[in-house]
Amino acid sequence: MHIAVCDDNIADRKQTERLLGRQSDRFFKDLGERIYIDSYGNIDAFMQHPQMYHGLFVDMVNSDVDGCQVAKMLLADGVTNPIVLCSSSIDYRKRIADEGINEPNIFFLDKPIKVADLTATMDEIRRWMGDPIQTLELRGQHGTIYAKGDDIICVIKKGAELCIHLADGRIQVIMDDIYNFYDQCAIFPQICPVSDTTLININHISKTAFMRVTMDNNSTYQVTLTYRNSIKQAREICDRIAKEK
Repeated sequence: MHIAVCDDNIADRKQTERLLGRQSDRFFKDLGERIYIDSYGNIDAFMQHPQMYHGLFVDMVNSDVDGCQVAKMLLADGVTNPIVLCSSSIDYRKRIADEGINEPNIFFLDKPIKVADLTATMDEIRRWMGDPIQTLELRGQHGTIYAKGDDIICVIKKGAELCIHLADGRIQVIMDDIYNFYDQCAIFPQICPVSDTTLININHISKTAFMRVTMDNNSTYQVTLTYRNSIKQAREICDRIAKEK
């Protein structure tokens, strides 16, 4: 398990490292697993590769960007593993609520951190590792987005590029073949083709008509004869998966 600590208070950062070291000893004794800890005092270094960590502990109080803003940056970068906001002088529970953020991978700890609370959090992170949220890497010219299934509304082929319309209004343009991209979308059964140039997410359909579908971003696409049954088949697969859970 790889854990990151981002804290601009040196004393607090060292204390968190020490407590996590004890958790590592516990994990090794009980499970034969080690916890590897990377510690950061500044945001730039911390944000280089946040996707590699199974859990991220954050408290920034003396910088221009506080822990709540760091959490928003991590979410925007597609981090789906637990982000643990450690409250010292900032009440992160209130800040997150005020920002209207309601993501299941946001957790909270109060400082000074209690061993029992940290143990419960680490056990939750380990459970999270066993059932990770699937994401798809969308590497474009201006950056990379890690998209969950319902982040994608539709995918449109334009020449040699794919324009991926996202639920937050962004459009990520990538260089890829649409058939290859559809193969990658096997982890998202809600994505299906409606033509040789268009993939849609059935969970974002707002209206269907004869051989035509309207998405909840108000875009409308023709369903070609070849793919006339694809939406029905995708719904059947999603229903079956839901029943099996």
